[in-house]
Amino acid sequence: MAVQPDPDLYKRLRKRMLMFYFAAALNLVMALWIMSAGPTQAAGGTVTTVMLIFFAFAGLNFYMARVLRKQWDAHVRQLQQQADGKVNE
Repeated sequence: MAVQPDPDLYKRLRKRMLMFYFAAALNLVMALWIMSAGPTQAAGGTVTTVMLIFFAFAGLNFYMARVLRKQWDAHVRQLQQQADGKVNE
């Protein structure tokens, strides 16, 4: 008998991962918008700094979504190993 992961936990985790991906995409759009429209509005150093901040937050959001995915995969693997251990005993 295989142990199934908690579907409610998966739904909450998936929702959180999707929010991180959405935030990352939004940060990328903002960085590209600053890159295209910024030089006419502000000094070059300011535009570069703001653009790099948006890129940094986009990277952080992608990283956090990836960490959550790895934690979920490790949880599922652990449940499978526990189920295999109980079957083999």
